[in-house]
Amino acid sequence: MIKPILAGIILLIFIGWWRPLQKGSIVAILAGAFSLFFAGIGQLFLREYARGVLFLVPALFLWKLADYWPQMMLANLILFIISAVDAFSLGKRGIGIL
Repeated sequence: MIKPILAGIILLIFIGWWRPLQKGSIVAILAGAFSLFFAGIGQLFLREYARGVLFLVPALFLWKLADYWPQMMLANLILFIISAVDAFSLGKRGIGIL
């Protein structure tokens, strides 16, 4: 189940390489939605690779830790929301919140 979803996300990110990236509402909404789905994906969509990895690595760590400690799911949800707001801000204004 996870592998087709992950493959689809990677495909959406790589589709963006052939077109010039323009800042605007649609790009910002897409980036925010991707980061709300999983933290860091929206930043990768916007070609902010270092920032994307900065969100992606802790999200993966918290996701695995949530199996053993249920409170980490709340921490991961907060990270997803912060990542989505940051990706939306990057897509709309060109600068993030961090």
